[in-house]
Amino acid sequence: MSSPDSSTPCILLVEDETFLRELVMENLQDAGYSVVEASDGDSGVEALKSDLRIDVLLSDIKLPDIDGYTVARIGKTLRPELRVILMTGYAPSPLPEALQALVYRVLQKPFSLNTLPETVAAALEH
Repeated sequence: MSSPDSSTPCILLVEDETFLRELVMENLQDAGYSVVEASDGDSGVEALKSDLRIDVLLSDIKLPDIDGYTVARIGKTLRPELRVILMTGYAPSPLPEALQALVYRVLQKPFSLNTLPETVAAALEH
């Protein structure tokens, strides 16, 4: 994990599919964001526990270890100002009630990479 530039918003991207993680990371970096990547929930939680500046958590829901819901809950506990966007490739289902107020948006995969930077910007303004 590299330390992002402190002047630009930083996104923690938690995605276990390498190809998708690289595509999303490149897209967000091209849009001017700093991105810290994690390939599983445990790594995402470790990043959240670190001293890194993290403004937005962008996490897959289904991960090989702990799920994105758990990463989001821990993230909001550690960093109350954290904005949370979740991603899923599975059929839409309601967010667990405890997370409804904590999550800005759930993106259904496949989603348009072209609109992702706008979604992140909206979350930051929310």
